[in-house]
Amino acid sequence: MDNHYEQLIAGIPCIWIRPNCQSRGILILYHGWVSNIKDYIFFGSLISDWGYTVIIPEISYHGTRGELNYFDPKVIQKYFWEVVIQTVEEAGDFISELTLHDKIVGVVGNSTGGFAAAGVYANNISIKSAIIMNGSCAWERFEEHICERDIRTPWTSIDRDRILKLDPAKLTRNMKNKAMLILHGTEDTTIPIDSQKYFMKVIEQNNILNNSVHFVEYSKVNHQITLSMLEESKRWLDERTHI
Repeated sequence: MDNHYEQLIAGIPCIWIRPNCQSRGILILYHGWVSNIKDYIFFGSLISDWGYTVIIPEISYHGTRGELNYFDPKVIQKYFWEVVIQTVEEAGDFISELTLHDKIVGVVGNSTGGFAAAGVYANNISIKSAIIMNGSCAWERFEEHICERDIRTPWTSIDRDRILKLDPAKLTRNMKNKAMLILHGTEDTTIPIDSQKYFMKVIEQNNILNNSVHFVEYSKVNHQITLSMLEESKRWLDERTHI
């Protein structure tokens, strides 16, 4: 694959993947917890074949930005939210620099990258579209659910107010005139689907987003990206008239 190269954007290591045709714009692709930007080259190349320039930024404590024992529950508890929050907080400068190159179509994220993409989408008015795979748009609800499941005290890794300030479920007012696609397996044991169902209830209660948020559940699917998810993502992007 010779259509990709590495470059710093706003000080963040990134992989650029260019399509083999005229680009329809930039899609920012956030990788997951047990991966790095190089692991997502294949995924990003699939998306670039749809006609987009794909930018994969390295999230903190991953790749050249550091390493962790990603499977240690104590490490996850200590660093997970720090990684998500830092990714969202540094997105402002990142987006500003990217717009000098081309228009940004939207953000895509899987797993931890799904949390990050949702946060970037909710906290940046200029980001008009988001595809969230196996992530969460309701951070407080997710943390409560996981702590209840694992029998531990919540909010030990980072200040609670800092998380709630950026929680997409608290920022639906920022989602007007935007579009979001949520894809999630019903049997996901890593990031349970419950918080996404809760987010959809919040959307319905606010009654301000109409059909701009599309939620697709995949039965008998655990924490993975399926061919059906990719097909739905491409179809959804193709249908976005504002893109």
